[in-house]
Amino acid sequence: MNILPSSISEELWLLFFMPFLREDLAAIAGGYLISESGAPYWSVFTLLFAGIMASDLSIYLLGTLAGRSKRVQGFLHKRGVERISNWLSRHPVPAMLIARIVPGTIFLIYAGLGMLRTRLALFVPLTAITAAAYLFIVLWVVIRFDESVLSNYGYWAWGVFIAAILLVSFIVYRKPHWAFLMRVSQNPKAELHLQDRVRARARRALSGMPTLNDLKTHIGLAERIPSKIFYVPMALNWIGLGIVYRGLALPTITNPRIEVGGLWGESKKVYLDMVSGGQRKWLARYATMVVNGGDTDFENAVALLQATGITFPCVVKPDIGWQGHGVQLLHSEAQLKKYIAAFPVGATMMLQEAVPWEGEAGVFYVRMPNEEKGRVVSMTFRYFPHVVGDGLHTVRDLIIADERASWKADLHLGLEERHGGVSDDVLNAIPADGEIVRLAFIGSIRVGGIYRDADHEITPELSARFDDISRSMPDFYYGRFDVRFASVEKLRAGEDFSIIEVNGAGSEAISAWDPEVPVRKVYARLLEHQRLMFKIGALNRKSGWRSASIRDVLRAARNQTKLINRYPPSS
Repeated sequence: MNILPSSISEELWLLFFMPFLREDLAAIAGGYLISESGAPYWSVFTLLFAGIMASDLSIYLLGTLAGRSKRVQGFLHKRGVERISNWLSRHPVPAMLIARIVPGTIFLIYAGLGMLRTRLALFVPLTAITAAAYLFIVLWVVIRFDESVLSNYGYWAWGVFIAAILLVSFIVYRKPHWAFLMRVSQNPKAELHLQDRVRARARRALSGMPTLNDLKTHIGLAERIPSKIFYVPMALNWIGLGIVYRGLALPTITNPRIEVGGLWGESKKVYLDMVSGGQRKWLARYATMVVNGGDTDFENAVALLQATGITFPCVVKPDIGWQGHGVQLLHSEAQLKKYIAAFPVGATMMLQEAVPWEGEAGVFYVRMPNEEKGRVVSMTFRYFPHVVGDGLHTVRDLIIADERASWKADLHLGLEERHGGVSDDVLNAIPADGEIVRLAFIGSIRVGGIYRDADHEITPELSARFDDISRSMPDFYYGRFDVRFASVEKLRAGEDFSIIEVNGAGSEAISAWDPEVPVRKVYARLLEHQRLMFKIGALNRKSGWRSASIRDVLRAARNQTKLINRYPPSS
């Protein structure tokens, strides 16, 4: 019997290949063909089932081939990953059930089973059973959706349904669910249940910062949206403003003395050098040098430290960077020598004093070129990623149990090449009840830093202080000052702080990333700041400044991306 009628078999054959791209969308497409085009149920089911089986086997075989690599074998023995691989080898059946049930884990688990050489006699029948059950359920849901919803609301309902599936899929598929698998692997008797969360309260605050007791550490909706989707409204707004102001590249003269206005690829040193006169007292001490790849690089760095009075521990960072890539806190000359050896030849690195204050804030400043004074329009407190001890669990288990820390578990456990992660000694330690354990030196959103809207802490004294600093910088109108400070009270008074970085047109008012700020308010702030950039650029254009070309902007972006991929891991 031919289960694929000749009249429709050609168009249905596409269903076989769709699972290689996305199983969920393939199943939805199959259900649509059944309900709307009258395609035979078993024809659709058979082709989708065959495609899913072929896709799953491909993942398994890719894992088998990758398992022959010594580099991959070394990865399987990394801290955290070793726990997962040991669990997979002992519990392949529950692992495959999880892979089919939990979105975003199938590639990780099936490739892992291939690397561990799980028997095909076990893998094939189990993936066949789970694939058949999955298909039956999804097709039933789609067909019922078509019958009950489409008949009442029309074809636009399909668009909403598919858009929702795509959004959820992008969110859950954007990175492997390391934390989920780690939770499961530490409790093999209850593989499908998450470990109860460790609930502990911080019994102290960071020195000078608002207490951690009331700090919300969940993951905000804005953070969960994949960046390629999140920035679509901003891209459209940019185009609209470019049309209104007759210049898509106007923000490149927001700060006209900075390369492309500070959108991409600008030098940190150039900003700091622009601060002049008595306002330089607010800068953390710094020095820069080009790494030439010779034997004298280390000696030159030591000489710079001595000349500027910077002592260990000190901060070392790339002069051109983004989101803390390549930033490390160094404690010895040996660590400095190692960092320099890993730094790209021909690039510029910065040595900077490690400001002892724990308080950190992003202070956003704006001044119109036709105005004498500017103002601080936004401020954000930034907390480094951390867990709080309970006196019972190791730091590793606290990371896995904490919602926010587990979100970036791959970085904290050293599974990401661009970030060093936490040392084994710290991961295996059991912190005291209420003890705060810092998971990274940098506090950017990339590593799970926690941002807290502090606009209510802006005072006339604070705004006046940063206006004085900004007006000492030639033609600086828009940007964010990243500062370390002694206490909130002193910061409000415009005292006892040190500027560690200045960012231009490419910076954001990071208060938008406070998990308590609603998404609509996030967009409102970011879009308003875009409008300010274009307005400032238009005023500077009237003064005779000429915006950079799109070619210049792309060149700066490519240079920054190229360098970031070559920097040593951050800490």
